[in-house]
Amino acid sequence: MPRRSNNKNSRPLRQGIYFGALALILALILSAPSREIAERLDIFGSALVLIFILSVGVVFDMIGVAAAAADEAPFNAMAARRILGAGHARKLVRNAEKVSAVCADVVGDTAGTIAGAAGAALAVRLLLLDSIPADGHTLVHTAILALVAGLTVGGKAACKCMAINRWTSILLVAGKIMWWMERYLRISILGRDNFRGRR
Repeated sequence: MPRRSNNKNSRPLRQGIYFGALALILALILSAPSREIAERLDIFGSALVLIFILSVGVVFDMIGVAAAAADEAPFNAMAARRILGAGHARKLVRNAEKVSAVCADVVGDTAGTIAGAAGAALAVRLLLLDSIPADGHTLVHTAILALVAGLTVGGKAACKCMAINRWTSILLVAGKIMWWMERYLRISILGRDNFRGRR
């Protein structure tokens, strides 16, 4: 059986307010700069910024779903064989509730909101082109935002399916990244782990 956090005194309403406030703060901090950057770039650069933001949201959402769907047993076995990243992946599973909330809800949904702002900036860049008539501005703006929504929902749906079926590989990669950040950048996520693994 996986050892997940099971705090009977946890308060869903308080946790919802906390993570909702965190998402609000992130959106307030990042939306305006992302939109400004996208507006300053050309159309190709704005599209790259938009794709990057969408990718961040999809990847974090996938990690959150994988942590919620995972079982701790495979990572215990891998940690016993000192496989790099296994100990950190095990921590993700043990803290699945928080990991899922932060990755899927806070980062994933906030990235979707910011992608909407970046998409609006891209639409502005397109509308500045002389080749688009004035009566087509509404259509272009609507098409860009619909495309952003479609890519976000479609990407998350595909990655959620992958996360449910391949959570071992996904969390092991995430664990290796966490190990690298802890060892070389001195950035510890979910606290330091006594298991270091091999290089």
